[in-house]
Amino acid sequence: MPASAMIAEHSEIIRKGMVHLLESSGLFGIVRETPCSASLLDQVRRHQPDILFVNPGMIDATFRDKLKKTQEPQTRLAAIVYSLHDESTLKVFDEVILVNDTRAKILRKLNNLIKEQTSEEPHSDHSLTARELDVLKLLVKGLSNKEISTALFISTHTVMTHRKNITQKLNIKSVAGLTVYAMLNGIISMEELE
Repeated sequence: MPASAMIAEHSEIIRKGMVHLLESSGLFGIVRETPCSASLLDQVRRHQPDILFVNPGMIDATFRDKLKKTQEPQTRLAAIVYSLHDESTLKVFDEVILVNDTRAKILRKLNNLIKEQTSEEPHSDHSLTARELDVLKLLVKGLSNKEISTALFISTHTVMTHRKNITQKLNIKSVAGLTVYAMLNGIISMEELE
């Protein structure tokens, strides 16, 4: 199941950019945002995001302790950094996303955050059939429906049906999200994608 996220950032352009990045990654089902630091802890309590992306200037050093006291210790913290912060400030975070990070680097960091998040939860079986796994592997390698049908000796219509079933079972709609899922679950390796 895709993770949920909340973005706490004063700057609208950075906040909206993060929302777009998270939504287009296919890793997050729900992405909430807030420009307000005053009610941030209450919003985290109410929405219980898996990952909170936050400008370090919006929280203090005791924020993580406050989260633990409010029964939200599972919420991972990721800093959105575009100005100088001392090292002690950034130690509170599980991950740091820098303004000059490439999309690929940010996606790797997101994968790590989600992997850490899901490793703390009971593992759920992806319940894909063997044929759906075959289709998924070829799909994330960048093959078209026609190329997949040729490789697996099935009709294009059958490929589309498998793709629909994969999307419904995993609740992941983008190929990028499926790629991340396949890598995180050991269905495909980075070497196979190159």
